[in-house]
Amino acid sequence: MGLALHKPILSKVVDRAGNAFVNAACCAVNGFRSSMEDAHILIADKTEERSYFGIFDGHRNDSCSQYVAAQLPKKLKALKDPITAEVLEKVCVEVDTSFLKLNNDGGSTGTFCIVHHNTGKVIVANVGDSRILIARRGEVVFSTVDHKPSNPVERERILRCGGSISDNRVDGDLAVSRAFGDGLFKVPGTTDYKNQKVIAVPDVSEFTCEQGDIIILACDGVFEGEFSNEEVAAFVQTQLPKSWDDLAVVAARVCDEAIRRGSKDNISCMLVQIGEGASKVDTFGATSFVPGPPFPRNHEGCRTAYTKMAEMGHTTVSQALQTRFQLLQQHLNHTLDTQPPIMRTAFEMSDEIDLDIEQQFFNKGPSPGNEKAFLMLYHRDVSRGYHLLKTKKKCVYQKNT
Repeated sequence: MGLALHKPILSKVVDRAGNAFVNAACCAVNGFRSSMEDAHILIADKTEERSYFGIFDGHRNDSCSQYVAAQLPKKLKALKDPITAEVLEKVCVEVDTSFLKLNNDGGSTGTFCIVHHNTGKVIVANVGDSRILIARRGEVVFSTVDHKPSNPVERERILRCGGSISDNRVDGDLAVSRAFGDGLFKVPGTTDYKNQKVIAVPDVSEFTCEQGDIIILACDGVFEGEFSNEEVAAFVQTQLPKSWDDLAVVAARVCDEAIRRGSKDNISCMLVQIGEGASKVDTFGATSFVPGPPFPRNHEGCRTAYTKMAEMGHTTVSQALQTRFQLLQQHLNHTLDTQPPIMRTAFEMSDEIDLDIEQQFFNKGPSPGNEKAFLMLYHRDVSRGYHLLKTKKKCVYQKNT
C-alpha cells in the first residue's frame, strides 16, 4: 500500500462507461499513501451483451494490480455462457500464474463482475478484501465476504500449508489470505493452487438485478475508516439526487467521505446503475481529472504523489496546477457552477483555512498558459527553504530548520 503521507492527495481520476443497459463511473483518489496502487476495469460496449467491471487493490507496488486489470478483460470477453465458478477459477489462476512468471514482487486483491444485459444477471468474483455490494433503494441486497486470515476456513488452509498468523496477517506480513501475485506465499510451479498459504481462487456468486439497482465496487480503503457496507449504500442513495446526473460525482463523494471517516489508504469507488437508460459518456466524457490542493510544497513525497496522480489523469503537474488555480478563482467568485458537475466537487473537502492556504500558494498566480511559471511556483518554497504553516487563524511562511 505504500508509506503514509501526512497530508492526503485529493486529486480525482475519473472514468465513465455505459450503454443502454448500464451507466457506470469510477473515481480513484491517492489519499494518504505515497503512491497509487489501485487499478480497475470499466467496460460497457454498446454492441455487446455483457459488461465488465472490476477493482484491483495492489500492495507493495502497482505492478500486479495493473497487470490483472490489463489481462483479465480479454479472458473474460472470450468466455461463452454459461460462465461457471469453475471457469472463473481457471481464469483467475491463469492470470495469477502468468504474472508470477514475470514478477515475484507485489500482489493485488481483485473483485470483478460480469453483467448480462438481457437478463440482469450479475456474476460476481472476489479475491481478497476489495468488495462488491449491490444496493436497492439504498439497502444492501448482496455483498461479498472478505478473505482474511482470521476467517476459520482461510486460517485452516494457511496453517495446514505451513504458514502462521500473527496480528491477523499471513506470516505476520500479508493482511489478506487470497490475492493475485504475492509469490512469497506460493509454491512456484505447483498445480495444486488451492493448497497454498495465499491463493488466487475466487468466491463466485450470482445475483439477478432489477432496474435501478446499483452495483458498488470498492477497494478496502473505502471501508477502513468506519464506513460500513450499509452506510456506503445509504450514502450513495442520498447523493444520487445531488449529483447533477453524473454518477462520477457520487463515486467521488464516496471517496471523500471515506477520508473524512479516517481512511488512510488509496481509495477507489466504482458505481454501476442498472437499467438507467443511455450512457452519460456523451454528456460528461469518458475521462475527467479534478486536481486537488497542491500543498504541502516542502514535502517530496506529497509532491511526487501529486505529480503521479496528474499523470494518471493524462495531464502534467503544470497543467493540473493551472486548472486548480482557475477553479479556485471561480470558487471564490461563486461561478464554479459553470463547470461540469465533477469539477464542482473540487472544494468539497476544503474549509476556510484550506482556502487561505491555497490563496497563499498561488497569490495572484502566473499568467494563464505559462506552464513553466506554474511549475516554478510549485517548487519555489522548497528552493527558498520556506514551508507553509497552517494555524487556526492564518497561514504563514516559516524558515525551515
